[in-house]
Amino acid sequence: MGMRSAPFVSRKSLFTTSSAVGAAATVFTGSLIFNDKSVRSLEGVDVDSSIDPFPTAVTQKENKLIGSDHKLVATGVRSVTFISFKVYGVGLYVATKDEGKIASTVKEYLQKHEGKSVADLLNDKEISQQLVDDIAQKVPYAVRITPVRNTDFGHLRDGLTKSILASPMAKTIKQEVGEGVEQLRQVFLGFKGSVPKNHTLWVISDTKNVSVSYEGKKLTEMGVINEPSIARVLLVLYLSNAKPLSESLRKNFVSYVEGQV
Repeated sequence: MGMRSAPFVSRKSLFTTSSAVGAAATVFTGSLIFNDKSVRSLEGVDVDSSIDPFPTAVTQKENKLIGSDHKLVATGVRSVTFISFKVYGVGLYVATKDEGKIASTVKEYLQKHEGKSVADLLNDKEISQQLVDDIAQKVPYAVRITPVRNTDFGHLRDGLTKSILASPMAKTIKQEVGEGVEQLRQVFLGFKGSVPKNHTLWVISDTKNVSVSYEGKKLTEMGVINEPSIARVLLVLYLSNAKPLSESLRKNFVSYVEGQV
């Protein structure tokens, strides 16, 4: 991902942002972007040069769809095909009040796998799936998906459903995942047409239910998936080392966890 040299940008956002500049700078591979506004978007993480910086926090006050304040812990870009065709920028936010559960869960796995490091655990295809699945059942999270080029709701829906169905977990809990995918398709009913570059799809998990919303000119709730397996499968798809949807996001998450444990 490229680094932006411009020190000031003006951005409008539905979300207020954190002021923990030093902490964020040690985690994210993208550069921190500041503007001269005193109310909103005071800080953001540069994910890709073609889209706006991601806010470092999503507050419950600004977004009623999350159950508590969330902080950005990892970013990346989703690319497909052998020529690394960029599809969207992606950010992982976790509930601030539950963030400590990530470190405590990783420490449990370190005790069970003596001699292995954090990177060893998260780079192992089998262990990383188990570990991330465990985290998904303990820690509420939100995934921000922001297309880097114009797309549409159909492509977003198909991309999510195909990825979920192709996941290793889908083979072990086939019935549950199938029901969850059908609910996901229902969420997209009634949402057709284009999704311009820089608009955002929010996928928010409370560890049981997954809500989906669309942020264009305003924030619109699309629907809720109440099959718990989807919250688990999605996080494993992004963060485990079993064919991750975004390798850059996964590596960024590894760096984040290493800094926490």
